[in-house]
Amino acid sequence: IASMDTLVVGCVKRVVFLCRQFLQCLIKWCHLTYWAPVVRKHPPDVMKPGKWGKHRYLEVHKLQIHYVESGSSSKPLMLFLHGIPDFWYTWRHQIKAFSEDYWTVAIDLPGCGQSDEPRYDITYTLNNLASLVCGLIDGLGKKDCILVGHGSGALVGWHLLNQYPQRVSKYIMMSLPSMGVLQDLHQQGAIPLKVQAEALFLCLPRLATLFARSGDFQLVDRMFAQFAKPADIEAYKYTFSQPGALERFLKAYRENFSDFLVEEYDFKERKPSQTPGLFLIGDEDRWIPLEDCCSLLIDHYQPLEVRYVPRTGRFLHQEDPKTVNRLMRMFLNEKLDQPKVSMEVPPMTKIIQKDVCENCHGKPHSTAEQHENCSKHCDGEAHRHFLSKARIPICS
Repeated sequence: IASMDTLVVGCVKRVVFLCRQFLQCLIKWCHLTYWAPVVRKHPPDVMKPGKWGKHRYLEVHKLQIHYVESGSSSKPLMLFLHGIPDFWYTWRHQIKAFSEDYWTVAIDLPGCGQSDEPRYDITYTLNNLASLVCGLIDGLGKKDCILVGHGSGALVGWHLLNQYPQRVSKYIMMSLPSMGVLQDLHQQGAIPLKVQAEALFLCLPRLATLFARSGDFQLVDRMFAQFAKPADIEAYKYTFSQPGALERFLKAYRENFSDFLVEEYDFKERKPSQTPGLFLIGDEDRWIPLEDCCSLLIDHYQPLEVRYVPRTGRFLHQEDPKTVNRLMRMFLNEKLDQPKVSMEVPPMTKIIQKDVCENCHGKPHSTAEQHENCSKHCDGEAHRHFLSKARIPICS
């Protein structure tokens, strides 16, 4: 009886707490100023020219693309692609850390930050953005680059790697896998329902914009307050408060979301590539199932190294820049022939390392002898190389 009374009292307290929270929100929402956007006319000091690098513009496909550069242009180009909603400032820690060894260039994607909004025949689709990035590389006077992408910028990066592998010498992607892997996860029902609901909500432009601007961009506070300085948060609020900024972000999202549901991103249409890559993801990122995502990535992209960054979520490169920069530098300084497998951690999936043709791969091998027999009699065409998959400790 005592335990039942305790349970009832606990439930009542919980209900009272929730009602009080709802009432506070209701009172706050009733103020018209809560919903009115606060426009910031002048950028904060942290965004002024010279703080992180030189601000420049380059015309690509009849669009003025804004970028921030640091380091010598005689060094290898390290090109940074931000996600949505975001802009070049998200890479401030990486620009500073790598500008001594590389020509670091962080761009504002079309419609973001200070870059022009797509017009003419250009849209926000991955095909167009990947083509535009290639044009940017040409405009910078380089044949290829080390490509670094986060979130939606990683989606563009994966697509560029699939279509123009010769333009990428090495790549580092963060947080999101390729569109094809996302479609596989969606078909398997592996993407959390909460994430799907949020994705659908963002397809309602007026409502999503209204909530994003509410409370002087409280969304920015929720996203960055735990790891960003007040001046950094002010930089985001300044950028998002500019006329049409949020509308352009949401338009870019809607165009690619519709393609995600309709267009099939087939891996068979990818051009062959042996470009070494690194995929970083926060171990507290709950937007996608980590194990399934990394497993599919290693199947489709080789050589690829996967690293989990502890105690970080969606914005791992800002949450723990020291660890992320260290992992990036380790990867860039080594010759990577295949994914590293740590002996300290047992593999998630054990697969015999054999070259097997596509036809034979479609048939299961019940014994190792059948598998060996199969590999001996393959015609040598359309080979797939299976690799062990392992979770690699951060200290390895």
